[in-house]
Amino acid sequence: MSLKSRFEHDDDLIDALVGQRIVGDRDVAAAFAKVGELIEYPAGRNIIEQGGADRDLYFLLTGKAQVIVNQVRLYARDKGVTIGEMSAINPHIGRSATIEATEPTVVWKISHTRLAEIGVEHPVIWKRIAQVLAERLEQRNQFVNRVNTRPRIFLICSAEALAIGKAIRVGLEHDAEVVIWSDDKIFAPGSYPIEALEEQVGLADFGIALAEPDDLVLSRDRLSSTPRDNVIFELGFFMSRLGRHRSLLLVPQNEEVHLPSDFKGLTPLTYRTGAASRDLPIALGPVIDRISGLITDLGVRSSFMEAK
Repeated sequence: MSLKSRFEHDDDLIDALVGQRIVGDRDVAAAFAKVGELIEYPAGRNIIEQGGADRDLYFLLTGKAQVIVNQVRLYARDKGVTIGEMSAINPHIGRSATIEATEPTVVWKISHTRLAEIGVEHPVIWKRIAQVLAERLEQRNQFVNRVNTRPRIFLICSAEALAIGKAIRVGLEHDAEVVIWSDDKIFAPGSYPIEALEEQVGLADFGIALAEPDDLVLSRDRLSSTPRDNVIFELGFFMSRLGRHRSLLLVPQNEEVHLPSDFKGLTPLTYRTGAASRDLPIALGPVIDRISGLITDLGVRSSFMEAK
């Protein structure tokens, strides 16, 4: 049985709608149940796209979605809430955020005209929508818009690859401010590494994970090189906060590096190191040029970081 089929009977749909914040009672739920469309979204599909001109209202019946503003992943929306209220009630406001289903999600979609008609019969919904929007505004106030004057990169690597990371910083000094995990006060003694990592990623416009084959792993009778676990973890953290396009994975050229299957959709950039340490700046030139081009194309992000 599909998720969508759980709500195809009127009574089941009305029961689900009664639990919605802006509905509240069975009469209103029954009115909404007569005029909508039942839609199921797979994980990763956008329900709403930022900047869109559509004005439909969505009731999340089951599943979970995430609010994304300017490619920055913010907070989750769970079943029992509505999305798209502002555009539905105001024709002059486009979609202010992208809403992405993070797991299979079923919604009940209502057009803005149907919403207005139900509002005439049941005006109490306007008060409830106002209360929801006030709470959303309060949630947004936890974030302040922050734009770096110059692109900022946070680079992580193993201790063994630190020389490569520092050479990349020198090569990018005219394009961006590059902060490396080993810099003073990044991971201060006595601090919590996860909190420090979260803070640095919040300040960054790009994240670079330098994957040197530091360890050997035996998988399915095959010996392969793999980056350190912390490098893989931090790359995943970059992707969750900065998005895929601003999270860069650098891997050695002509070296087979084993990565978790979750990262198969990420296209890595390859680099060379040269035969001797003095050759490093020249050998890294091509990958530095590619990173520089990406910085020029994307620039700083219009991000939101948590106010403290």
